[in-house]
Amino acid sequence: MNQDNHPAKSSIEKKFQRVALEKVARYRGLDRLTDFPRDLWQEMAAQGLFGICVPTAHKGHGKSFQTLVNAGKILTAAGGNMGVAMSWLLHEIVASWVIAAFGTANQKKQYLPPLAQGRKIACFAVSEPNVGAHPKHLSTTADKTSDGYVLNGEKTYLTNGPMADLFVVVAATGTTSGKKQFTAFIVSKTTPGLAITPPLEFPFLHPCPHGGIHLDNCRVTQEQILGEEGKAYEKIVLPFRTVEDTLMAGPMAGGLTFLFTQFIDQLNRASKRPDDTLVEAAAQLQCTMEALYAISKQMAAILETDMESDTLISLSLFFRAQAIELLEKIKELGKKTGMVPDQQTIAMQNDLSAVTRIAENVARIKLKKRGRSLFSTPDF
Repeated sequence: MNQDNHPAKSSIEKKFQRVALEKVARYRGLDRLTDFPRDLWQEMAAQGLFGICVPTAHKGHGKSFQTLVNAGKILTAAGGNMGVAMSWLLHEIVASWVIAAFGTANQKKQYLPPLAQGRKIACFAVSEPNVGAHPKHLSTTADKTSDGYVLNGEKTYLTNGPMADLFVVVAATGTTSGKKQFTAFIVSKTTPGLAITPPLEFPFLHPCPHGGIHLDNCRVTQEQILGEEGKAYEKIVLPFRTVEDTLMAGPMAGGLTFLFTQFIDQLNRASKRPDDTLVEAAAQLQCTMEALYAISKQMAAILETDMESDTLISLSLFFRAQAIELLEKIKELGKKTGMVPDQQTIAMQNDLSAVTRIAENVARIKLKKRGRSLFSTPDF
């Protein structure tokens, strides 16, 4: 085997492979659970699957975003479940990017070790009922007091919300020239005035839970401000989408790998002799799949140094479009060959479709912006 094309897995990647195969893949009914199993989360924590990019000074592994993408791909491809990867990844992003990048020294010391060890679960709380994350319509407020702020409002569609121990809450703290200014706060679930609302029921991404919080005169101190006061939307919320889209490419590549592997395995078990057309079609799918994985790693490498890079935006849009097309081609080839997908395969297909829809509007806006820059018509 060519060692350059198939490099040896790192110790972290080996851990992900083992846990995915022995724990995730063998967990019965995982794609039908609405709550993330605590025993599975604890097993992942015990095996060191959290804190991949958290600095070693704060009990993390201190690895790169590329390692995170590789781990996400392995977890999904070997485990056969996108929901587990989604919960794991969103927790990792809040810990290793939001808090690690914007937290004070005291905040990092207090929050990063338990997050990196999986003893605490983090959640990013921006979206609100009926308005999503649009800054003009966000109504959660943080009113200044003599010793801090009082939070009032409601957040929803929160990944890991029902099981989170702490929330990064984004709230309006004033206006400048008629434009809302937002500040982020680290708020524990035990804070008086914070209530976790009932979980939301989605027909996909099980067992990743989604829910919300209600804030009723929830008091926080000045020390709980995360990042620059009044700059949370520009500095944290907008870049968060880029970070999430980039790093989610790992689990997406893993999900496509899982589906392709299931298809080939089923054909082999059926002992059907493939004709040249099928052989070439399967090889083309594999080439596209491997190319997307290579792109996902390149995206992660760029994210390390320049998340506003035009190249990163281009690769992200290309990855998304090709992933959607590849998913449909795998499904189509399965139908043509008479392969009947099992429940796990159907769940993965639905999850991949759901993941690509999550950022559909954002991707369309980026494409329009890129397209308009190509034309010189003044009023275009």
